[in-house]
Amino acid sequence: MSEADFLGLTVVEIRPETRDIKTFLFRPDQAMRTHEAGQSMTLRLSVDGETLFRTFSLASAPGSDMLAMTIKAHAQGRATRWLHDRLSLGDMIAARAPRGRFTIASRQTERIALVSAGSGASPLMAMLRHLAEVAAGTDIAWLHAARTPADILFAGELAALQRAMPNLTVAMLVSRPEPGWFGFSGRLNRRLVSVAVPDFGRREVFCCGPAGFMDEARLIHAAEGGLPRHFQIEHFGAVAPAAPAPVPDNAPETGYAVQMGEKRFRARADETLLEAATRQTIVIPCGCASGLCGTCRVSLVDGKVVMQHEGGISAEEEAQGFILACSSRPRSDVTIAL
Repeated sequence: MSEADFLGLTVVEIRPETRDIKTFLFRPDQAMRTHEAGQSMTLRLSVDGETLFRTFSLASAPGSDMLAMTIKAHAQGRATRWLHDRLSLGDMIAARAPRGRFTIASRQTERIALVSAGSGASPLMAMLRHLAEVAAGTDIAWLHAARTPADILFAGELAALQRAMPNLTVAMLVSRPEPGWFGFSGRLNRRLVSVAVPDFGRREVFCCGPAGFMDEARLIHAAEGGLPRHFQIEHFGAVAPAAPAPVPDNAPETGYAVQMGEKRFRARADETLLEAATRQTIVIPCGCASGLCGTCRVSLVDGKVVMQHEGGISAEEEAQGFILACSSRPRSDVTIAL
């Protein structure tokens, strides 16, 4: 990827939200296309002499002058700990333009549920802020899970939005209640959801949080009669790769020839170009390995691949011959420009 693929973001505000979550407010150094509510950006960070790529959801509504990211510092997370401990006002970092398919623009129904756990509330807050501006009467159920009452995100703003949005209901769930807590307690389960959001199965759900939380929410939605196409998720951290496309019957057992830069090697039809390149010690920058962040974008000069991604590359980029190495498997001999 070239420098032209990145824009600069200057830190203009850092706002603590909870004991381990902060909201970072950035000012872009150039004009950029308006993002869709729910999309994410990939940051390029220099941490202890190493370049890291990490993708974070935007919490700001489309059209905002500033870009907001609400980020949790993970105990073993090098990038998130660096952001929390080292990033200061006035610092500039590089980022790719917003991208991703998890957007409120894709909704198919008039009644929706925004379901989150922890900092997974970030993209859903972008959706809610956007709807408050353009469709304040939308029927929305907000369900948020946190460890303790002190870990609940955006409580004050949600209360204000309820006054401005007549059809917004808000329910909070904590797994470790404290004296004086009158909201829901425990972990996500069908009985709790039936009380918090009685018509859960008849709503289109946008869900973001840890994998186990999202799996449970999906099962509850299905059990309540929800349609699979009405349950949308955003991945929280690493994601499981999509099932690979079937290998053609006529695929050569020795794989296809790959010319990548100055190296020539063979790649099997069932492995991604990123996996094949890694075996050859060819370094292709990668942030997610699941087709979400777009960091591993390369140019397909010649040949054919099958690509299954999660929104990390646009249709315009594909039309220009770009592919994602982590999501592309060869279907002929190929030439790749890094």
